[in-house]
Amino acid sequence: ATHIEHTETTPVPDRRTTLRRVVRSEWVKLRSLRSTWLTMAAVLVVIVGFGAIASMVAGGEITTPNGGAPGGGADSSPLGTVLAGANLAVLIVAVLGSIVGAREFGTGMIRTTLSAVPKRVPVLWSKLATFTAVVLPIVAVGVVAAFFLGMGLLAGSGSATLSWTDDSVARSVVGTALYITGLGIIGLALGVLLRSTAAAIGVGVGVVLFLPALASALLPSSWDSVLKFLPSNAGAAFTSLGNSDAMLSPGVGAAVFAGWVALAIAGAAFALVRRDA
Repeated sequence: ATHIEHTETTPVPDRRTTLRRVVRSEWVKLRSLRSTWLTMAAVLVVIVGFGAIASMVAGGEITTPNGGAPGGGADSSPLGTVLAGANLAVLIVAVLGSIVGAREFGTGMIRTTLSAVPKRVPVLWSKLATFTAVVLPIVAVGVVAAFFLGMGLLAGSGSATLSWTDDSVARSVVGTALYITGLGIIGLALGVLLRSTAAAIGVGVGVVLFLPALASALLPSSWDSVLKFLPSNAGAAFTSLGNSDAMLSPGVGAAVFAGWVALAIAGAAFALVRRDA
């Protein structure tokens, strides 16, 4: 008698490295850290809370020692008042981006990540995608909520207000959300480029945010045509209602700022590919 043995073969799981799996891995890293959600909660509270406080100060419902609104912003318009919290939110998001970009280099876990993803660049795209997916919606909700809550408080006190449909208002509010998120992306790219959280924060906050304002104060007016192309000044062009000869037009400002974001990402990608882990 002939005996035929039937053997069952167990399917070999597909273990190829795909962009979807890399994105999923980076998403797990980002969402599993409690500090991520605490930071984003702080961003939301700062944007909405500071805007509400500034609106009550402007309406006379709260008095401060110097009579000014929280945040000390130069923009005294109703929009600048209700979005006073965005000034601090920018710093928080930029720092968070720097931490997300540089964290694995500090712990040495980047070697494991790059061993699993030898092409390396998908790691950067995945970090950027997950970071943006977390930050942009929260910041957008924050600035829109701050706008409507702040304008309601200003209207209740009889102060001047703006409507969402007024000229350039929607563009400025949405632009503020994109500007904050863009600076966070620059911080993330600097973290990957410099491999150091402290260095990335120093460059992102010191050079990108504060240096343009310092240069504008110290350098002669002949430099204005150059300084308006710096990241924070380009951002002001599409986040502010007013426009002057010292500022780019909103469209050009948005394009220049996007160029700075792209340049930071390109530098991070080049360093990630060319340097050893």
